[in-house]
Amino acid sequence: MASLPAVAVFLTALLSGSAYAATAYIDPDLTPSLPTVDPISYVDTSRTEYDRIVLNVDGEPFFYNGVQLRIDKMKNIWNMTDAQISPFFQRVANDGFTVVNSQITWWDIQPDTYYNATESTYIRGGSYATTNYADEASHAIGYDASDDSQQELTYLKFDFTAYTQDQIDAAKVRVYVNAAPDGDVAFSANLYGITNNTWSADTLTWSNAPNHDGIQIQGTNGTDYWLTASSPSWDPINEASYYDFDASAFIVNHCPDGIASFILQPQMNDTAVTNGVTLDGVRGTHPPELWLSSSDSWTFDHVDNVLDWAGAAGLKMEFIWFGSDTTSATEDFRVPYFVYRHVLVQKVQSDGTVVPVMLKNQGYGQGVYWYLTDKNDLALRALEKTALKTLLNHVAVYNAANGDLKTLVGVDVANENSVTHIHGVGDTVYHNPLTWGAYANFSSQAAFVARTEWEYSVNLANGVKESDYPVWTRLNTFTTAEEKSIDYNEAQRLTTGTSLDFVGLDPYSTSTSALYAYGHETVAIGGSNENWASGSNLPMVMENSGATSSAESLLMASLAGGAFYNVYEYMGPDNYGLYYPKSTSTRDFTPVARSSYVADVVATNKLLKALSLDLSAKLPAGAGGTRLVYFNPFSNSTLDQRSIGDFTVSYSPASTGGVGIGILRSDQTLLLASTRNSTVTIAGLSTYGISAVEYGYYTSAGNFVANGTVTYTSTSAGLTVAVLQDQLVHIETKTAFTLP
Repeated sequence: MASLPAVAVFLTALLSGSAYAATAYIDPDLTPSLPTVDPISYVDTSRTEYDRIVLNVDGEPFFYNGVQLRIDKMKNIWNMTDAQISPFFQRVANDGFTVVNSQITWWDIQPDTYYNATESTYIRGGSYATTNYADEASHAIGYDASDDSQQELTYLKFDFTAYTQDQIDAAKVRVYVNAAPDGDVAFSANLYGITNNTWSADTLTWSNAPNHDGIQIQGTNGTDYWLTASSPSWDPINEASYYDFDASAFIVNHCPDGIASFILQPQMNDTAVTNGVTLDGVRGTHPPELWLSSSDSWTFDHVDNVLDWAGAAGLKMEFIWFGSDTTSATEDFRVPYFVYRHVLVQKVQSDGTVVPVMLKNQGYGQGVYWYLTDKNDLALRALEKTALKTLLNHVAVYNAANGDLKTLVGVDVANENSVTHIHGVGDTVYHNPLTWGAYANFSSQAAFVARTEWEYSVNLANGVKESDYPVWTRLNTFTTAEEKSIDYNEAQRLTTGTSLDFVGLDPYSTSTSALYAYGHETVAIGGSNENWASGSNLPMVMENSGATSSAESLLMASLAGGAFYNVYEYMGPDNYGLYYPKSTSTRDFTPVARSSYVADVVATNKLLKALSLDLSAKLPAGAGGTRLVYFNPFSNSTLDQRSIGDFTVSYSPASTGGVGIGILRSDQTLLLASTRNSTVTIAGLSTYGISAVEYGYYTSAGNFVANGTVTYTSTSAGLTVAVLQDQLVHIETKTAFTLP
């Protein structure tokens, strides 16, 4: 148990560490925040009561053995219902994990609202001037300078009178182009908003449609119509896909009655014989949509559901915040649209023009538009911090109303993020004067990027620490991440302090030796060459594949070397899971173990959980500890000899996959466990007299309850014990020995 008050321990954690201070700033007003209430969880870096950096939950050391459950992808890609997802939390708990981490997106708590078009049609000139096309599922826009019959405009009408928010910050119209453009020639379109809402799709023709004169828009610009958006150069209409047009100003300023009408017009190109595309109308498979976005819109139903599911399973939980940057992209199905109205990272093209960096997908499962918002847009920083703080404030209300379970214990504030590279793709980044104004104060772009990354992460961590429900904060990086952040964070820990508790890597490694080293020394792993245990950083393997037969060995090697461990993932569309669904085609999502190794992972998880009191608070010998030893940590031998205290221990598992654990619990108590049947000899222990050798379990208070005795041999050479797989063997001596 902690001997310092929670806030005092947090202060100690914040101010301890090693490295150097920043000499240049982007936001000079940014300072790391401290909790104003006792934290639910924190990282105790003091090493006063314990010999390791300790995760503390509700005042007690906590053993972290986690798995990620991608409920966002279960919903978005597999279209699973809440009823299908919720049982997985109990499955995670049944498999012995102590923590589950799942995504909470900015969209989850500030969702946009969309409305399908209520009416749509297109009109066509020439010999088709009196033809009505309202019954057609597909509409057209097109232009041929030499043939009026090949000129088309599409009309759209939306009714958003049901929208309940007083404030609209952004709006867009999304259309689905259902085939490649004429002649596979890319072109652009214009979206005009018109004030005339009296037209009816059922009667509209080229001859009677309002606000057009041929292909041109007619009326008084700024009174009858407004150009709301045009296809940008970086997003031409060149294939079947969704296309977005910003309509914010028109919706906010010119649609007071909640009805909006638009004309979609092809941009004229006199050199093209034909220039047009077809798109889905209201009767099409993907009807036109109007999206409304408000920074004043909040909902926490999904958050409450997730906390309900985890709490009912007896699990602790981390939120993985999917905000303005997830896997180095700002993805339109994870953020509300008003986020895109802020500064975007731009690239300099070979011709010198500057355009936003962008990736585009074909469907809703992974989002359509991926941009990358600029992390030095201070207005956006403020919005995102408010969102995260509001989320945690809600969790405080939820927790008080639901038994004070303290289910949520941590927040990953950013996932595999980047400053200038969108999803790992590097470009010549444009030094936008709006957000790169402080660049001249830095020695290099790398230094500017490092500061940007740190300020961005700490701003979000501040939102957590300032909330009514402060918990630990972490940041995970990946091979393609631009800045590993750990060195900079440790530099700041000593000087200005930091609200970002620890930084970790997603190594996706199958090397037991590398993961063992990860917990205590510099190691080349996951595209990095870092010491993830430097300063006061808690080493954690934040994502490592569950779809590998060595999953159990990788877990044990990481723990033996001093790191905590998190599996990616339990089951999900990314196919890294310990499990896969029985049949997605028939929507049978019953989890099927990937192979027999999963049973070993589950059994070992349960063994580790039974030892959690010691594993949470003792530093393993592999990282310099003296009272906790892992034998055969690389799972590669049938005989391993190591010291624990003054005793030399020989560990002989029945198979090379066995890993043993030895714990000095007191000056008369030694605990043994093994992941496989094994024989263990402790040299010199017999000289202290053997009082009892029993198997059993420990209560939550740390008291041993015996289930039976264990056969042993005691000679002057030592004590030899047969330790069965996943059994806890408790050895008591008659006299005390010396503890290290």
